[in-house]
Amino acid sequence: MKPQNSLLTKVILLFISIFIPLAIVGIISINLSNQKLKNQVLTSIDSNNENYISQLNTSLDNIYINMYNLINQSNFRNFSHTYNDFSPYDKRTQVNLIQEQLTGLQIATPLIDSAHIYFFNHAISFHTRGYTFGTYNHLDSNSIRTFKQMTQGKQLSYYYENPISESLSLDLFIAPEVSEDYAVGVTISPYELKKYLKKNSAYKNEGHFLFSDSAFRIDNLPESIEADVVSRKDELIQKSSTDSLFKVKLGGSNYYVFSYKIPSLSAKYMRLIPTSSLLQNINTGPTIVLIFFLFVFVACILFFIGAYRLIHKPLYQLTTAFEELEEGNFSVSINDRKNADFFYLFQAFNNMTSKLNLLIEQDYQQQILLQKAELKQLQAQINPHFLYNSFFMLQRMIKMDLSEESQEMTSALGAYFRYLTRNSMDNVTLETEYEHAKTYSYIQGLRFAGRIQITFEELPSSFKYLDVPKLILQPLIENAFDYGLDNKMENGQIKVRFFCSSTEPNKLTIIVEDNGDDLTDDLLQDLNDKLKRTKKPPTT
Repeated sequence: MKPQNSLLTKVILLFISIFIPLAIVGIISINLSNQKLKNQVLTSIDSNNENYISQLNTSLDNIYINMYNLINQSNFRNFSHTYNDFSPYDKRTQVNLIQEQLTGLQIATPLIDSAHIYFFNHAISFHTRGYTFGTYNHLDSNSIRTFKQMTQGKQLSYYYENPISESLSLDLFIAPEVSEDYAVGVTISPYELKKYLKKNSAYKNEGHFLFSDSAFRIDNLPESIEADVVSRKDELIQKSSTDSLFKVKLGGSNYYVFSYKIPSLSAKYMRLIPTSSLLQNINTGPTIVLIFFLFVFVACILFFIGAYRLIHKPLYQLTTAFEELEEGNFSVSINDRKNADFFYLFQAFNNMTSKLNLLIEQDYQQQILLQKAELKQLQAQINPHFLYNSFFMLQRMIKMDLSEESQEMTSALGAYFRYLTRNSMDNVTLETEYEHAKTYSYIQGLRFAGRIQITFEELPSSFKYLDVPKLILQPLIENAFDYGLDNKMENGQIKVRFFCSSTEPNKLTIIVEDNGDDLTDDLLQDLNDKLKRTKKPPTT
């Protein structure tokens, strides 16, 4: 087994099988813990908000209770019914008493900016502050009509343009149940209300807003979401009618929205907290755990790198060297002197390959010498009958007085003998061997004239100077004469062709073919089977 698939692979798989489940369990535990912590934080914020808004509602309810107690005071009824019968002194005394009662109502809570009483049948009103003509004003018919509408409406609060101050005002009105001749009102201070709501802020970039049914609005919104909140007011209010806590995207960021009713103002209060600010502390836990896991992972990676350099890499080098050795590269060696632990093993491998290479070289040289000896023997055993037949054919030509043919025959035969006797080299160029084969075929053609025709294709010029063993082509042609066309009495043909593939331009195939009849399909199949059996290595 290869080292990269054995010990180190098992260690890596063991690490993965332990680390990944632990990481998954850790992440799941952290997520569950974070979810639980997030729910606790949201619940805590919701509880604080409810307490805060509950205190606001209690303050507003107390204002209504104080207004109700005030409206039922007997001096108000007496003043409303007998004002014209009072002496100047009594009038002044009653006015001072009313002023004291209004002041007491105003200072009862910081939310009240000013307190008022309107006597419609006398067209006068008294105020604690905030009006052009001080604490006393005459009421015109428009003012009386406006204030009466407020007292007769079903709402408790109104955001309207006050006809006396000529400015927008958020007022609470109450009138006695048995009379519509007078009414008490208070103006809620937007500044104090905003100041109160602002105290309920604890997170970065959070905001809040309060919308009433009469279009009164106060808010403390970041600029990044103010326009978005105002444009989507109805959508947010509609959403808050079904969910007191929901999530919404405003200005490109996610917010948690806490929604609460303020019945006394017919309004709805919403607190918007960015999820990033709310969960900042919660997200710190996963970050720490993630850093821990990353630290462990990096430590393991460093361990594996060290193991790779100390163990895996040398074993991989040795395995790769053995693979090259299996593929026939007997000169392979490992030159790594940095790893002292494996240096002895590398040296032993190099010594083994050197000795193996030497033995193979010796065996190779012996094989070459043996092949050369066999080739020499083959060359010496060229069919002597060819020589005898050539001389007898030359003798007949001379007797028949064929001087021109006999001269050509003599020249060809001389060239043939010169090639065999004078050329002592083991290798010749393919062009030389090609010309010798043509000389041999010419002599044989004279001998078998009328029976056999020999044709040669042109030798490709790119292979003319290729070194080949001497007499490599003649035996193939000779076998075609002796065995392929032995029984062919006429129309015998021998073709010598050359084939060079476009995909393998450096490879030349020499084809010697004949049209003999002795090689049947069965005989060809039998020869192929014998060749296949010969190629198989012997079994032990």
